[in-house]
Amino acid sequence: MPLLKRGANVAAAPLGRRERNKRDKMERIEQAARELFSRQGFEATTIRQIAERADIGLGTVFSYTANKNDLLVLIFQDEVGRAVERAFASVPDRPLLDRVLHVLGAIVKHHRGSPGLARVFVKETPFINDSRHGITDFMRLLFTGLAELVEMAQKRGEIAADVPATALVRNLFGIFFQHMQIWLGGQTDDLDEAELRRALELQLRGLRLAPKRGVPTRKRR
Repeated sequence: MPLLKRGANVAAAPLGRRERNKRDKMERIEQAARELFSRQGFEATTIRQIAERADIGLGTVFSYTANKNDLLVLIFQDEVGRAVERAFASVPDRPLLDRVLHVLGAIVKHHRGSPGLARVFVKETPFINDSRHGITDFMRLLFTGLAELVEMAQKRGEIAADVPATALVRNLFGIFFQHMQIWLGGQTDDLDEAELRRALELQLRGLRLAPKRGVPTRKRR
């Protein structure tokens, strides 16, 4: 279930000097943006500061990226996108809840490594939705992958067949995102994985198929 890939490798062809130079500058720009976004926040960071941090001319930075939103999306796709892509490639053969938590857990694990940048992602990326950016496409592909897990569960008879997979995924992600906001907003020191599991389980509980043998109803006296 591939997610967004930026510049996928084709036969690992060696890069020329010009391409290596471009890649090096882009990596320096992204690293500078990561550090500044994490330390002083997205709003307080300017492209000029990023250029100075990367030791690259301001005009050169603008030749690589149009604005801070573009940079944030590139970083998000590089880091979170790759983490989720690896998770989809290693989904365990377990019930739906465990599969969903495997994918969403990859996001949590990644964010634990850089909570400052994670706070920026959670705060800013939901509002970057115009056609020039990839967040909307990223989320669509993430939801598509999770919906495929739901559809597999339906084929196994784990979830009722008439449940709209995409709608269910949006509900599950909404619960997950709320827990992320509680954690990264500073209300808790870490994401409560046990509480997240209980919340997702509650959402799924009423969607499971009823046993084939109906439960006998109590006769009225």
